[in-house]
Amino acid sequence: MIDLHCDTIMMLIDEPDKGDLGQNPWKIDIAKLKKGGYHLQDFALFVELDQEKDPYARYEAMRQLFMAEMEKYKNDIVHVRSYEEFKAAREAGKISALLSVEEGGVFEGDLQRLKKAYDDGVRLITISWNFPNGLSYPNGEKYEGKGLTPKGIEFVQYMEDLGMIVDCSHLNDTGTYQLGEILTKPFIASHSNARALTNHRRNLTDDQIRLIANKGGVIGLNFAQSFLGTSRISLIEDIVRHGLYIRNVGGSDVVALGTDFDGIRPDTEIEDAGDMMRLYDAFRKAGLSEHDTDKIFNDNAERLLQTIL
Repeated sequence: MIDLHCDTIMMLIDEPDKGDLGQNPWKIDIAKLKKGGYHLQDFALFVELDQEKDPYARYEAMRQLFMAEMEKYKNDIVHVRSYEEFKAAREAGKISALLSVEEGGVFEGDLQRLKKAYDDGVRLITISWNFPNGLSYPNGEKYEGKGLTPKGIEFVQYMEDLGMIVDCSHLNDTGTYQLGEILTKPFIASHSNARALTNHRRNLTDDQIRLIANKGGVIGLNFAQSFLGTSRISLIEDIVRHGLYIRNVGGSDVVALGTDFDGIRPDTEIEDAGDMMRLYDAFRKAGLSEHDTDKIFNDNAERLLQTIL
């Protein structure tokens, strides 16, 4: 089991009295990851630019918290920086933690800061969030036609050179198509669904699904209710519906998981990370073979890690 996006570090830094990575009341902790059979969890460091006087300082504080949690629970989980480290952690019976940043704007276009982030173990960056950030423009009608800036193009090219995963979730349509032209390696949408099924601006068009698939990338299914359908809660059947649709449009190699746990409303039919086998069983009941279900839950994302890290 590999999950390409969660916001648990945000919860830990904002509500430190409620627990740590070992155990907390939210969707993801080590006990839940073990119960769910996780091989790797991506931990996003999310910075909301308009809420921080110093976004880079917020990023650094979150990174230091992540590192402290890795040290505290080093017998259970390990921060991995390469595919080889991922394999070694799995062989040792430990969960892998991939470190990402959700909001490329925290680096202010500074390539030295980007290189430092790489040296510090960041291996994935979600280029945009919901604001223009000097690199790109987010999704939304008023930003269409405005894709990556010249600095943004330089930024993602350097990410590719370093061996970092470029993530287009939150990026607008124009910028997403630019990534397809600029990058030679795969890129991803870490937590997005199908726009044809749910017309949310953060979901992907069929053409974008095919673009990511043709580049060798993956799309992590997002468990946010507003991305899935009209139900009050996030239903398993809707997650499966989006997964099968994306698979039908882009092929069996493109679908992965990007739950967005602890960054979305907690009203989900899947209780937490320890409850993920219910989704696995639902894909099997929908007609997927064990092999094809394993591709969604692990193999497609693992192939991406092997390609880039």
